[in-house]
Order: sequence, then C-alpha cells, then structure tokens
Amino acid sequence: MADSACFSVSRWPVRGIVTVLGGFLVHLTLSTTYVFGNMNPYVTSYLRGGEENSSVGYTQTIWISTAQAMSMAGAMPILGLLEQRIHPKYCVLIGSWTFSLGMALTYWTVRHSLGLTILTYGVVHGAGKGMAYPAAVKCGLEWFPERKGLVTGLIIAGIGGGTFAFNEVITHFMNPNNLLPETSQHGDLYFRQAVLLDKVPYCFLLLGGVDAGIQLLGVLLIGKHEPAAPAPENSALTEETQMDHVLDCPENKENCQDGEGSGAKTKSVVEEQTDYAPWEVLRTKIFYLMWAIYVCVVLGIFFITNFYKTFSQTFIKDDHFLSLAGSVSSVLNALGRPFWGAVGDKLGYRESLVVVCAILGSAAATFTLCEYGGKVMLMIWMCLIYGTFSGFYCIMPSLNVSIFGHKYYSSNYGLLMSAMIVVQIAGGLLTSQLKDSIGWKGILYIGAGGVFFSLILSVGMMIHHRRHWKKHRM
Repeated sequence: MADSACFSVSRWPVRGIVTVLGGFLVHLTLSTTYVFGNMNPYVTSYLRGGEENSSVGYTQTIWISTAQAMSMAGAMPILGLLEQRIHPKYCVLIGSWTFSLGMALTYWTVRHSLGLTILTYGVVHGAGKGMAYPAAVKCGLEWFPERKGLVTGLIIAGIGGGTFAFNEVITHFMNPNNLLPETSQHGDLYFRQAVLLDKVPYCFLLLGGVDAGIQLLGVLLIGKHEPAAPAPENSALTEETQMDHVLDCPENKENCQDGEGSGAKTKSVVEEQTDYAPWEVLRTKIFYLMWAIYVCVVLGIFFITNFYKTFSQTFIKDDHFLSLAGSVSSVLNALGRPFWGAVGDKLGYRESLVVVCAILGSAAATFTLCEYGGKVMLMIWMCLIYGTFSGFYCIMPSLNVSIFGHKYYSSNYGLLMSAMIVVQIAGGLLTSQLKDSIGWKGILYIGAGGVFFSLILSVGMMIHHRRHWKKHRM
C-alpha cells in the first residue's frame, strides 16, 4: 500500500525536505503579487487623491499588474545567465530581495504619481519575482527529480497560502471598520475616506519589510544538492526523443512506465542528449503549442484575479466579505498545487491539463452568475476557480521539465513565461478599450473564451501525443 502512494516521506532526504520548505517560504512572500485584486481599489482610490473627476481609474492602474508580469517574464533570461555562474540559491536571494525592494519603494512612489508606482510596484517588483520564482523551484527539483509535479506543487503552494494570509492582513490593516466606497464614476466605485487612504503608503512599507525577513529565512533553509554519481539530469526522458521533435518531444516518465521496448535504445538516446538549451527549444513545435495554451489560460486568470473584487463590489456591499472570499479561495489555491502536482505525476501532465482547462473554463464562463447567486455562490465559484487554476501553474512547469530537461529549466520556462507579456498587454488594452462598452461581464466572458480555446488546444495535444506513442510502439 505504501509503495503505491504518491510519495514516501521516509525515502526523502531531510536536507531535501528542508530545501522544499525554504522554497515554500520564499513563494509565500511572492504571493503579495496576487493580492493586487484586493489592493487595487485602495491603491486606485489613493492615486485619485479623493477627487471625483480624477483621470486615474481601474483601466489605468491595471498597467501596474501588466508591468509586473512583463518584467517577470523579462527577468527570467537574466536568471538563466546568472545560474550558469552562481548556485540558484543565491539567485533566489537576489530575486526575492529585489521583489521586496520594489514593494518598499512604493511607499514613496505611490505618493507622487501612477507612473512611478508602475516603475516600483510593477517593474522592480515583477523583475524580482521573475528571478526568485523559478530558482526556488529548481533548488527543490535538484533533490527530487522523480517527483517533479509534487515537489513543484509543494513549493508554489506557498503562493496560495501567502495570498490567504496577506489578503487578511491588508484588509484589516487598511479597512478594519469595513468602510464602503463613496464615489462612483462610470459605474466604478472608489474610496474617499482619509482614514483609509492615508494607510496605503504604509501598507507597502509593511509588506516589503515582512517579505524580506521571511525570504532571508527561506534562503537559509535551501541546501545545495551534490549528486552522488554522474547521471542523466532528466531521467524522465524516454524513447520519444526519436520522434524528430514534431509536436512530441522527450516526455514525462509516467507515459511510458508500462511500455515495452525501452531498453538499450532508450538508454543510448538519453545518454546522447538529456537537456535542451533555449535555442533548441525554440526549434520544437510543441513549445509554441504550449506557449499558445499559456496565453489563453492566463488571459482568463488575469481578468478573474484582477477584477473579481471590482466586479463583485457592484452587487455585494461588504468589503470584508469580498476580502474573505479572496482569502478562502487562496487556501484552495495553496492546497490545489500539490494536489494537481501529484495528479500530474500519476495521470500524466497532458491529461491533467485537459481536466484543469475544462473545469476552469466552465467556472469562468458562469462566474458572472454570482450577481444572482449572491455571497454563497461567489464564495463557491472563487474557491473552484482558484483551486483549479493552481493546477495550471503546477502542471506547466512540470511539463516543461519533463520535455526539455532540468539543466536549462529557468531559461526554458522563461521562454514559456514570455507569453505573459502578450497576456498583460492584451489584458490591459482590452480592459481600457472595451470595458466602458461591454462592462465587467463582457471582459470576464473574453477571459472564459480564452480558457475554452486552450482546452481545444490541450485536447489536440493529448490526442496527437497518444497517436504518436501508439504508432511508435507498434
């Protein structure tokens, strides 16, 4: 029975477990990026200066989130270069403290202008995350290369857990009396109460300091893994390397464990090439398919996470409940990551991706019905959405490692994360140009449509892979 379990803790080295814990703590702090949906009403209201006719609105401050994601994607290639010179552990420290610095500096920039706020809370903050996020995961994978999905899920579960904690901290620090927005402009609601708005700069200073302290502890827990003997760095590669890099490439181990004929031929192939450099990845078709899936899914996630509170404020007049909904759903976000990671290790990453896209697309398409279902339906749908998209963020890194190898993980995942640049620009433009004409419902429907399109692509990728696999075994 124990052998059939997802993992046996007794077989895990203690130093490796501590490293995973350190990565979890680092990702716990990186979650402050995901509280933007909760912070946005406060930050936007502050930047408006309490003016009813201010030109600053949600369609302008969304560029903060856009700058974060674009900077995050742009920083990953820099991380790839650093990792060739220093251990990923030190990349985690550099990246995480850059992340916290951007947060702390916003204490001053938010007092002056939206542009400077975008620079610190967007560009600097996002660049730090782009360096720390994959480096922390890579440190854990060095210890447990056979448990890619589960280890990735355990580390990035920190993001979901941190979102829960920081959402509550932010709301009770900023709005302990549950004040309601007083100003309405073009259907959007803003705060004007000085007792609330005066706390906005100090909130950034608080978060920056707390993040930096936790990050230092996390980095100290991360240990360097020294392999006992030279071995292929990506033992998950199989005879699929002979498929000439069409839509299929070297793939995850679970798809061939029960296969036959993977003896000496497979061994020679693995010894010949086990890891794929970025320039080799860019010559494979499967990378571009994964990139397109990433764009479509994250576009839907972009609209939900950034505007769930802004949309919900139009029919739920309870700021504390909306914060609670975000916090509770973040718990599902945290628990969902190791769950989906283990599912991916067992079921297969392609198959798990199809399931995730189907559930997420259905929940996103019906999210606007929460206007009629009230608080109960909003809570359930938020938990369903967050608990499902957590699987996407766990499965994609695992699939990336399984296909392209471990050595260039950060750089290769950075190539995939370049999709975030397209998502953020498209999301920002769609919001600013279409919101007034189609409303928040229309914006959310666009996001749901993107997820359903990714479902079609994922099903096609899975079917194509299975056909190739059967043909190869014949």
